[in-house]
Amino acid sequence: MDDQGLPQKKPRALTYSEMMNGGRSRIDEKTHKRELEMHRREIILERHVNHLEQSLKIAE
Repeated sequence: MDDQGLPQKKPRALTYSEMMNGGRSRIDEKTHKRELEMHRREIILERHVNHLEQSLKIAE
């Protein structure tokens, strides 16, 4: 029971989406666009890394 005599609720586990969104069930448009941009940049960087790795293999 809490200070007001009410039974305390056991905290529930967050859903996967809530965990990924900082506890929120939905993300706002600005955050969504930022995440899409980060994903796009990640793909580009991975391509660059793959290209550099291939260049090093050829040079050996």
